[in-house]
This record gives sequence, structure tokens and C-alpha cells, in this order.
Amino acid sequence: MTTASDSVASSKADTTTITKDLLVPYCRFLSEVLGPKSEVVLHDARTGAILWISENPISGRKVGEKNAIPVLRMLDEKCGKAGSDRIIGLMTRYEEGSLQRTSNLMVRQENELRYVICVNQDLSELSRFHEATRFLFDIETAPVREPIQNQIEDIEAMVTDIILEEVKHADVYRYGGKQAKMTILSRLRRRGVFKVKQAVPKVCELLHMAQPTLYKYLKQLEETEGEV
Repeated sequence: MTTASDSVASSKADTTTITKDLLVPYCRFLSEVLGPKSEVVLHDARTGAILWISENPISGRKVGEKNAIPVLRMLDEKCGKAGSDRIIGLMTRYEEGSLQRTSNLMVRQENELRYVICVNQDLSELSRFHEATRFLFDIETAPVREPIQNQIEDIEAMVTDIILEEVKHADVYRYGGKQAKMTILSRLRRRGVFKVKQAVPKVCELLHMAQPTLYKYLKQLEETEGEV
């Protein structure tokens, strides 16, 4: 049976131009299959604009709104490092008791990232069920030690995931301004992101900030929030 992925791959092989009109039926199909607790979003990777989104989206976004192009690029970079065209199951707790699972498919045309299909699933009810029944399934296991290089790579990957989670959650590009950026920097700071050296340039790129400005904001947060 031919799948949506097969069709897209076939289109590439036939040098058929991949367009919004080609992808929207697959997005609509995914949306109907996944149901009302999920949303499917089609992004234009060149402009960041939302080209199509499920009816009654869980994020409240609309067609025409723009995501940050650097966020899409970072997702693509993460895929490239993994030798894949997709990210499956990036988990985000965007408020107490709420859990969202995000998956992304990078769609390329002649080696250029053209579209990103994003699937967001609201797992809040499942999360609350898991918390209520966790004691039934808890099993303690001895930790497995990994080589140091693997640990470093895992830490860098984890930091990238945290940055993507917080930036996508804050949706800072929809309203901008210093206070929005201070809010997301505060959340990243509390999660220990800035203890990893590689985090600073990534955050600066996503928030369109110069490094001196970022350090100035972090200094202000340290003065108001104290050490973390």
C-alpha cells in the first residue's frame, strides 16, 4: 500500500514540485486520524508562515501566523545530526498538569527545506492517569554507565531539546519584546541550560539577541531571582 511518505518520496524522485496543495490532504488525513486532542500544522520553511492547521487547534494558532524560522532550522539541524528527516515525540510540559508531545517531518525539495509538518498531541489526560497509577508500575533498575563522549553528546542533545521546548511553548515571536524574552530566559535558566557552553549561541539565534544582551538579561535575572 502506498503511504503519504512514499508519495512524497516518489514526487521527489519524479522531480515533481512539492506544493502546499500536495501536502494539505495528507495533513488533513493525519488530523482526522489523530482526533480532537491533536493538531497538525503545515509550515512554510522559507517564511515560517502557517499554511494549514487543523480545525479547533489545541494551540489556538491560525493560518498566516508565523513561527520563528530559526526554530525550524534548529529542528532541521537536529534531524541532520540524527541522519533523519523527522523528530518523533518531543515532550513539553507547558504548564502544571499539561503535557504535549510534538513530532516534526522535514519536507525537502532539491536539498532545500521547504515545509515542516508538525503534529502536536495533548497528552494531559494520559499524563494525569499515569501519575495516578505510577506506583503500580515503578521498577527500580541499576543505572548503566555510558562512555564520557556519549554522555557529552546526550547532554548537548538534551539542552537543544529543552531550548526548543521552551521557545515553542513561549511562542515569543507572536508578541516579542524584552519581557517575553526575559520570561523564556528565566525558564531556561531555572532548567540549568546556561550551564552548558553551547547553549548560549543557540538561544541567541532563536531569540534574535546579541550575546552581550543575553548576558545582561541573565545578570538582571540573577539579581531578581538569585542563584539557581
